Amino acid sequence: MRGAIILFSVIGLAGFAPAAGPVKLAFFNIQSGKGEVGLPGRRVLFADTQNCTDTTQPINAWGVGFVQRELVKAVKNDPAIVALGLAEAWLCGSSENVRQLLGWAATTSTRNGLAVVARHGLAGPETWKELDTSRNPNPKDTMWVVRVPVCLDASCRTSILMYSAHWFGTGPEKLATYDRQAQQTLEFMTQTAGGEPHVLIGDLNVWEGPGRQCGQGPNPTGIPRLRSAGYIDAWPRIHGGAEGFTGMTNRKGCGSPAGYTWKRIDYAWSSPRFIPTDITRFAVPETPGDAAASGHYGIIATYPMPAASSSPPSTKRR
Repeated sequence: MRGAIILFSVIGLAGFAPAAGPVKLAFFNIQSGKGEVGLPGRRVLFADTQNCTDTTQPINAWGVGFVQRELVKAVKNDPAIVALGLAEAWLCGSSENVRQLLGWAATTSTRNGLAVVARHGLAGPETWKELDTSRNPNPKDTMWVVRVPVCLDASCRTSILMYSAHWFGTGPEKLATYDRQAQQTLEFMTQTAGGEPHVLIGDLNVWEGPGRQCGQGPNPTGIPRLRSAGYIDAWPRIHGGAEGFTGMTNRKGCGSPAGYTWKRIDYAWSSPRFIPTDITRFAVPETPGDAAASGHYGIIATYPMPAASSSPPSTKRR
């Protein structure tokens, strides 16, 4: 569904030295910072509006600091997280606003709400590729993949090569669109990762399941391409058959219990040589149906990393 921007991060490593400690990548569809108001009868914490600055009018989750608290608690306060992928990073929830909130060193530019924010800085230039939306009813609603190396520490002696992407298909040919976007994403990674191990983390906007949920049937298009290419889906690798749903919060008549997420559309995938050690969710309300920071839960994936790469990054950008 629209509103779920798909963000992938792919990590490239230059060596396989013993890990100095875990390195984590986070992803959050920030939904412009609007938040999701609670279901009827729940405590009203903010308004369903784009306004986050004019306090004479109703203000949204960013305006009352609700989204910021979730990001600080789950992301800023975990020093192992070196990068945060953002989707729908518009308006109040822009990547620059998030960077300033976290006090991090750098952010990429933004394409239709897609961006990466880096704790220690960027180790080189970003490269973008536009994905095919020609079969969507609104092809001008563009989708992208970005390639950017992210520093692992303040010295930037080592870096992570991240690919962040958004898939979105709609209309009568949406299955073909998702399949094409999956193919393009894989081709882009193959052409630019240099054969290094890598991880894809983000919101694919496609999901698997046994039957219809909330009036929608599963749409796993594109997932077979990832599996055929040898990628490991971190959630079942770590959690087995646990549901791991990440979208969508507080939809009327959806979720069990009401307001809980009901499809797993946010993923972390990795190549066979780069095995995840953990994956968790964040921005999950204690009580489903209460106000939420987004229509998605965030995810944090953990991987072992070498103490040093064989070829240090050429430039550090902030």
